[in-house]
Amino acid sequence: MERDWRRLWVTGWAMFLAACAGTPERASTGRYAFDSASNSCRHRPELCVRAAGEEAVIPPVRPIQAMVSATRTAVAALRVLDSATQAIIEERLKECADQARSSVLIDKWAGRSPTPVECSAIVTDASSGRRLTLAMHLGCLMHRAALVCTHEALEELRPGRFSLEQRFRFDGDTGILQQISEGDARLLLRLGCGEELKGTLVPDVIIHEGDPLVASAVYDFKFPCVNTDRAPSWRRYEEGPHQGLDQQLLYERALGTRVVRRVVPRIGVVR
Repeated sequence: MERDWRRLWVTGWAMFLAACAGTPERASTGRYAFDSASNSCRHRPELCVRAAGEEAVIPPVRPIQAMVSATRTAVAALRVLDSATQAIIEERLKECADQARSSVLIDKWAGRSPTPVECSAIVTDASSGRRLTLAMHLGCLMHRAALVCTHEALEELRPGRFSLEQRFRFDGDTGILQQISEGDARLLLRLGCGEELKGTLVPDVIIHEGDPLVASAVYDFKFPCVNTDRAPSWRRYEEGPHQGLDQQLLYERALGTRVVRRVVPRIGVVR
């Protein structure tokens, strides 16, 4: 009886090995091809997932349908931000916006809010020598202060899983999204090629799981010059490749997330 059982076991195992060797998707070359693609992704993320709905650029390994399905599932999972974490992040962002507005007004405007007439006045920025409206000048200072605060807060909450002022080039026709490094942007400006940056997207805050191209949430600070109970509108592009669209719609399309919010002092986080 024991001898028969052993013979049956050996025969079954031999049949299993033969089946594996004769099935292309189970052969060792397929496994190595997949491992090679994984390594390429780790060293060159641009070869992998680009945006929601776009398939991973990985050497084909059968069955391809299973790989595409797994990729889409993984990307969708990375984009999900649980409500408790989102609430904590948004509370900290609101605090940063409130602190930034208060500190700049105390430092530059004796603690009071400018009037609409004062906000329209032309001033000279001491650091750059540019002439701009007081509203733009104070807004820049408030943005700078808010981002410093945000960096400190998110380093505590989500180290390595957020990006500040990450610049992107987005082609609305093809859906291709590309990161532009700060160094590349500075080089283009230094070479007098600032036109190359026209139409690029620069959201203030991106929440992700390690890759800004796979965003879970996007936030932009908006700092009205005067005291108001209404949140400033999203910026609308009047010219260039995104003419007629606003920031919110572009962020949603380019970064593939529906969590796109404005952060406004005293008002909080709004859609």
